[in-house]
Amino acid sequence: MLSASRSFKNKNLLPGVILFLLIGKIGFAEVSGEEVKMSSPITKVTKAAFVWSEDYKASLGRGHIFPTIKYQRLYSAAIKQKILKEEDIFKPRPLKDEDLLLVHSKSYLRKLELLALSPLGMLNGENPVSRQILKAVRLSSGGTYLACKLALKYGIGMNLAGGFHHASSNQEEGFCYYNDVALAVKKLQKEDKLNKVMVIDCDVHHGNGTAMLFQDDDSVFIFDIYQEDNYPMPKVKVDYAVGLNSYAGIDDEKYLKELTVLPNLIDKFSPELIIYVAGADPYKGDQLGGFNLSQEGLKKRDEYVIGLAKEKEIPVGIVLGGGYAERIEDTIEIHLNTIKAIKSLLR
Repeated sequence: MLSASRSFKNKNLLPGVILFLLIGKIGFAEVSGEEVKMSSPITKVTKAAFVWSEDYKASLGRGHIFPTIKYQRLYSAAIKQKILKEEDIFKPRPLKDEDLLLVHSKSYLRKLELLALSPLGMLNGENPVSRQILKAVRLSSGGTYLACKLALKYGIGMNLAGGFHHASSNQEEGFCYYNDVALAVKKLQKEDKLNKVMVIDCDVHHGNGTAMLFQDDDSVFIFDIYQEDNYPMPKVKVDYAVGLNSYAGIDDEKYLKELTVLPNLIDKFSPELIIYVAGADPYKGDQLGGFNLSQEGLKKRDEYVIGLAKEKEIPVGIVLGGGYAERIEDTIEIHLNTIKAIKSLLR
């Protein structure tokens, strides 16, 4: 029987039974979000902009389950298959310290810096720390900010990285160091570019870091659909949660049915921007997930969520989220399908 938990900031947490296991230069120009000139609020999507840098790459250590090489391979596949052209790509700049402090504590950032200077940093559990890693995730976070800024200009912006939704104000966790989603929201709000943001998190793992950061913030609405019997434990309440248990056999049909509440939620909240975490890990072949979605089912998910934003004329910024398939080719194909879904919606 399908077990789901749905609520508006009053979700009763179910007991957890599964722990999370062990525990990416070309000729395009570098652009900071501040340099993107804003127009009036969009009335229709005019184009999609994609953000990527070869400096997204960073090794988390030999044998680590998070495949950071996917950032390079996704870009290469998109260019090789002519899904993207180099002129589609915007190159980000790293966020500044003052930007990181909008979300993360000074003591936490100092801790990461000290770990990066020590050989022991690479022994920091599931989140090894080095200067290269921090440089890459700072740049990736700048990429998410830029993608959202471009979405406000053109209608759709996608960072070919990001979705670090486990990082909280003072803790690295679940392969996440800086919470790029929260940073993009806070920076855009500080710049008076927008007020109300909806986060649609479709990673198989609950976005506990994002949930904690916006728990008492009425300007941000979080819809989170995740595997209940999986990391992280306990869950943190969000505005609308759909917690599904793996033993219920969550396939394409069951999963996609749960998304049909989104049009009503979007209409009620009326966001000025949607940030969509398009995780690849609900896939049936994922090593850290327990859902049974096919690649085609995940593509339909992307088409539905991004299509809703387009239909309702709401800018949408998209980030990758997780993906840990036994075959990295499957993870790349799922992320590639997100790009294809965007392109098909613009035809």
